[in-house]
Amino acid sequence: MEYKLDLKEYNFGLQLNNIRLEPAIPRIIYGIEGTALLDEDCSVTNRLKPNTALYYNGSLDIKVEGIKTTILIWEVVGTPTRLDDNLESNCVQVKTKFQSDINLDVSKEYIIRCDRVDFPLGGIAYTHTHKGPGIRYLLSGSLEVMVNQNKSYIAPNQAWFETGPEHVYAVASDKNLTSFVRVMVLPISTKGLKSIEYVLEEDDDKPKLQKYTMFIDSELCMK
Repeated sequence: MEYKLDLKEYNFGLQLNNIRLEPAIPRIIYGIEGTALLDEDCSVTNRLKPNTALYYNGSLDIKVEGIKTTILIWEVVGTPTRLDDNLESNCVQVKTKFQSDINLDVSKEYIIRCDRVDFPLGGIAYTHTHKGPGIRYLLSGSLEVMVNQNKSYIAPNQAWFETGPEHVYAVASDKNLTSFVRVMVLPISTKGLKSIEYVLEEDDDKPKLQKYTMFIDSELCMK
């Protein structure tokens, strides 16, 4: 069945903001700047700080109070589902960073994973694949990404999609430390394990200097 993986950036202004996200679908929220209070279906309120992530499946209330708050929200959306696009106001700016179709077999189980990848200066992600699709968002530095021989340059605040099976080779900036955060949908057999597989035998013994921080590695619940 076809679904969409969607990434939006929410920028809250100076005033008190309280928005509600409908319908009840899987969402991962990651904090970029400031603090947000998240309440799923009027239950327990959780505090989202920078460089942390939370996973929800219900309708979500978001409240912020402060000078500036920026959060990222990934959503897994069934193609017939319509989202509320009327959230933008003088206090909240919503930017669609990336949206892509993904094909999920409803007879199988999946996990949704959110992690962060940090590269040393000039770090290399050797030619590799992943076991599922995902959207990445560059937090800092820069990346030169080669996907099936097509090269692109990724700058901070830009997002890109990787299908999983495609061959990807990436080189980080040699001047500024590079990091990105990503959300992937993976087979449940991947839970607790790395999703990356290196393509070339000669790369197996090369040093892999990027560091990973795991935030979410949970069963994907599609309602």
